[in-house]
Amino acid sequence: MKKLCTILLTLALTLSLSAPALALHEGEIGICLDGDTYYPTDLPVQVQNGRTMVPIRDLAEKLGADVEWVQESQQIVMTRAGSTVTMTLGETAADVDGTAVEMDTAPYAVEGRTLIPARYVAEFFGQKVTWNQEKQLVVVEEDKSVAGDSNLEAWALPMGAMLVRMNYGRIEGFGGDGRAVPMSYSTNSGMSPVMTMAEFARETLADSWSIYGRTDLIETVASMTVAGHNLDFLEAAAIADSLTDAELEDLIAQSGEVDAYMWPYTKALSEKWGDKGILAWDLFRMSNLAQWGYAAGYVTYAEALALVEPAATLLCETFSSWEEAYENYLDGYNWWSRTDLDGQDVWDTYRGRLYRSMSTGEYAGLFDDSLFTTGVIGLPEGAVR
Repeated sequence: MKKLCTILLTLALTLSLSAPALALHEGEIGICLDGDTYYPTDLPVQVQNGRTMVPIRDLAEKLGADVEWVQESQQIVMTRAGSTVTMTLGETAADVDGTAVEMDTAPYAVEGRTLIPARYVAEFFGQKVTWNQEKQLVVVEEDKSVAGDSNLEAWALPMGAMLVRMNYGRIEGFGGDGRAVPMSYSTNSGMSPVMTMAEFARETLADSWSIYGRTDLIETVASMTVAGHNLDFLEAAAIADSLTDAELEDLIAQSGEVDAYMWPYTKALSEKWGDKGILAWDLFRMSNLAQWGYAAGYVTYAEALALVEPAATLLCETFSSWEEAYENYLDGYNWWSRTDLDGQDVWDTYRGRLYRSMSTGEYAGLFDDSLFTTGVIGLPEGAVR
């Protein structure tokens, strides 16, 4: 998580364009992705045969797709969340996961840039596309109807809220910031290059979790949901609980400075939480992984929700409120980070105060305790293919 605390939103673009900024693009067609409007910088959006044509990388890559140009066959190959779409320059036939789909407009090239029909590429990747005539905008957003009556997103957002709030600020949207928002973060050598949310999510997963693709993501979430840091804690707690007071004192005396603190801290947390351990610390982070995986283009929206479901179910079965779950999460974070609170109340720590501000401020509605009574409502049959 070394980069996560240093995230800064780039000031190159604002989340909502001001009137003067819009005036600069008067007469141009823009793209509104997840509520954020932007205008491709290298080549303007064009209209061909009544279809809005966009530079391929200005939309596909923001959706988390890998884009490859095959010179020999004049083909554009886009891969996202296990799905592959192939278009050929000048041809209306597209291949979507081995199935031929006829489009009414063919991709073409202008000034060395390939333009593709926005509606088709977005819909092929599960997005909903509408046209705003008044504002001259192609409006693209996730088609969330696939989730049906599921409340999994309502679980996922508060579970992942801490890290999102610490780094992005917008916790009300699945996946963190909108996919059109340019990102940058500080490094030892200065600021990183501006990147898309998909690129940032990929770097975060790779650098902090050694997750480099779809398979890594799914396997990590599946395994850590049931056997993450909580397993390490329970093993340490079993040792601490098995010792007499005298034996524990001897162990502390033989330990280094940090371990000398950790043994009594582990025992105290074991007495406080019992079999619950520090489970929420693991479960909350699985929500973050699923949402970053979605932003990275490794999994679809439905697949990300499906990855959250086991963690949400365990959370619902183990705790009775967000307050209790977050206290467990905070204790888990401090145990994992080997932080000596030195008598400080967990709610007075930075993360503790941050939760209080979220749960009582503008985001209070996200932390709905009625979820613990309602339970987890999964996806409808067939939502994940």
